Amino acid sequence: MARLILVSAALSCLAACPTPSPQTPGDVGADAGPVERPWGDDTEIVAFASEHIYFGGGENRRKVQVEVEFPGPDVTYNVITGYFRLHCPNRRCDHWDRYGSFGVVQNPGTDEARTVEIDRFITPYRVGFEWQSDLTDVRPLLTGTQTLEVYIDTWVGPGHEQGEGWLFDARFEFLGGAPPDPEPDQVIPIWPHLSYKSGRADNPIASQVAPVTVPIEGVPHSIKLRSFITGHGFGGPANCAEFCPKEHRYTVNGDVFSRRVWRDDCERTRTDGQQMGTWQYDRAGWCPGAQVFPWDMDISRSWVGETAQISYDLEPYTWSGEGGEPYYYMSGVVITYR
Repeated sequence: MARLILVSAALSCLAACPTPSPQTPGDVGADAGPVERPWGDDTEIVAFASEHIYFGGGENRRKVQVEVEFPGPDVTYNVITGYFRLHCPNRRCDHWDRYGSFGVVQNPGTDEARTVEIDRFITPYRVGFEWQSDLTDVRPLLTGTQTLEVYIDTWVGPGHEQGEGWLFDARFEFLGGAPPDPEPDQVIPIWPHLSYKSGRADNPIASQVAPVTVPIEGVPHSIKLRSFITGHGFGGPANCAEFCPKEHRYTVNGDVFSRRVWRDDCERTRTDGQQMGTWQYDRAGWCPGAQVFPWDMDISRSWVGETAQISYDLEPYTWSGEGGEPYYYMSGVVITYR
């Protein structure tokens, strides 16, 4: 497990510092007025610093975890931003575009361990890049002691002729202040991370991505479904799933939310230098050397009672059997707000 680096004294002060004067309303108590929570101090946390992600030499470091201490729930933050960077070990980045994911591991070290994805990216060809993500909505996951995980699907390492893998940086900036209105209070994983094949009648999507029943505690102000979807593998006339746009659908208690998953700005991708390869071609939800943006759906009006049935489907097509078999990576969480 990697080592945590902390770049702020604010965390050590969270429990002991004097409580600031009330500045923002919080929950409403049963017998009293609003319960005030103090604003947290501006805090920066470095989770990964030049972490070498690679495969080779008898080691598989494609996936690395680190334990991190985040601010507790008793203080509020207005904005949480994740800053991420990929750069080259010995100036020799992986020659190929690789799938990457970043998330919070629940129940680490147990048979029930699962990673809840909070960010996704694809590496560039042979050069580095950096990006930032607004992580304010996943504050319930970034609270207290957590295990973080980075994964890059690289197959090269030290001494390899096609590069030595990647160096990965990740840091978090917590800006103290009144919490967002409405404020996120639950992040409920429904599909933490799935890989499923497509384009085959003998293996329908419904048999690979099972519908789920999601419970909700209390009466939320609003509810959001957040999903990451990217298509990979290609062959045949349509070059699915990587190079063909398809409609993806979520159904929440009978209401359908659909979207054409496609990225049409790959030629404008900004990296540390000129990429090699086919980086400029548009793809199914991603570009080489770019973060993958989440798909957010407001499902508040679709929620009835204390649970909801949520299912997923994909515009049908038939894979010709040529080239690589098409598949998708998908994850989904429900976020509730108070």
